[in-house]
Amino acid sequence: MREGIRLGVDVGTVRVGVAVSDPGGIMATPVETLARASASDKDVQRVAELADDARALEVVVGLREGSSSVAKAEAEGLTVLPVD
Repeated sequence: MREGIRLGVDVGTVRVGVAVSDPGGIMATPVETLARASASDKDVQRVAELADDARALEVVVGLREGSSSVAKAEAEGLTVLPVD
Protein backbone atom coordinates (compact mmCIF):
# COMPACT_ATOMS: atom_id res chain seq x y z
CA MET A 1 0.00 0.00 0.00
CA ARG A 2 1.30 3.44 -0.90
CA GLU A 3 2.15 5.77 1.97
CA GLY A 4 -0.34 8.63 2.30
CA ILE A 5 -3.44 9.92 4.01
CA ARG A 6 -6.80 8.42 3.09
CA LEU A 7 -10.20 9.96 3.64
CA GLY A 8 -12.86 7.46 4.64
CA VAL A 9 -16.50 8.21 3.87
CA ASP A 10 -19.40 6.29 5.41
CA VAL A 11 -22.57 7.21 3.55
CA GLY A 12 -25.83 6.67 5.42
CA THR A 13 -29.39 7.57 4.58
CA VAL A 14 -29.40 10.58 6.92
CA ARG A 15 -25.74 11.40 7.60
CA VAL A 16 -22.30 11.04 6.06
CA GLY A 17 -19.40 10.24 8.36
CA VAL A 18 -15.91 11.35 7.36
CA ALA A 19 -12.62 10.17 8.87
CA VAL A 20 -8.98 10.69 7.98
CA SER A 21 -6.21 8.12 8.30
CA ASP A 22 -2.65 8.53 9.43
CA PRO A 23 -0.09 8.47 6.57
CA GLY A 24 0.57 4.76 7.13
CA GLY A 25 -3.12 3.92 6.75
CA ILE A 26 -3.18 2.22 10.15
CA MET A 27 -5.63 4.34 12.14
CA ALA A 28 -8.51 6.61 11.17
CA THR A 29 -9.80 9.53 13.21
CA PRO A 30 -13.30 11.01 12.82
CA VAL A 31 -13.28 14.42 11.18
CA GLU A 32 -16.86 15.48 10.58
CA THR A 33 -20.43 14.23 10.35
CA LEU A 34 -22.40 15.80 7.52
CA ALA A 35 -26.13 15.90 6.88
CA ARG A 36 -27.09 14.19 3.62
CA ALA A 37 -28.01 16.77 1.00
CA SER A 38 -30.00 14.79 -1.54
CA ALA A 39 -31.50 17.93 -3.12
CA SER A 40 -28.05 19.41 -3.73
CA ASP A 41 -24.46 18.28 -3.71
CA LYS A 42 -23.37 20.26 -0.64
CA ASP A 43 -22.34 17.07 1.16
CA VAL A 44 -20.25 15.93 -1.80
CA GLN A 45 -18.65 19.38 -2.08
CA ARG A 46 -17.76 19.28 1.61
CA VAL A 47 -16.18 15.83 1.30
CA ALA A 48 -14.09 17.15 -1.61
CA GLU A 49 -13.00 20.13 0.51
CA LEU A 50 -12.02 17.83 3.39
CA ALA A 51 -10.05 15.60 1.01
CA ASP A 52 -8.24 18.63 -0.36
CA ASP A 53 -7.55 20.05 3.12
CA ALA A 54 -6.12 16.69 4.26
CA ARG A 55 -4.17 16.29 1.00
CA ALA A 56 -5.69 12.84 0.78
CA LEU A 57 -4.06 10.32 -1.52
CA GLU A 58 -7.37 8.45 -1.87
CA VAL A 59 -10.99 8.71 -0.83
CA VAL A 60 -12.48 5.40 0.29
CA VAL A 61 -16.28 5.21 0.29
CA GLY A 62 -17.97 2.47 2.26
CA LEU A 63 -20.98 0.74 0.71
CA ARG A 64 -23.22 -1.66 2.58
CA GLU A 65 -22.65 -5.25 1.56
CA GLY A 66 -25.42 -6.64 -0.61
CA SER A 67 -26.95 -3.22 -1.15
CA SER A 68 -28.08 -1.85 -4.48
CA SER A 69 -25.38 0.81 -3.98
CA VAL A 70 -22.72 -1.82 -4.71
CA ALA A 71 -24.39 -2.87 -7.96
CA LYS A 72 -24.85 0.76 -8.99
CA ALA A 73 -21.21 1.60 -8.22
CA GLU A 74 -20.01 -1.36 -10.28
CA ALA A 75 -22.32 -0.40 -13.12
CA GLU A 76 -20.79 3.09 -13.10
CA GLY A 77 -17.32 1.58 -13.50
CA LEU A 78 -16.16 1.93 -9.90
CA THR A 79 -14.07 -0.76 -8.29
CA VAL A 80 -15.81 -2.39 -5.34
CA LEU A 81 -13.50 -4.42 -3.13
CA PRO A 82 -14.86 -6.74 -0.44
CA VAL A 83 -13.62 -6.12 3.10
CA ASP A 84 -13.34 -9.03 5.48
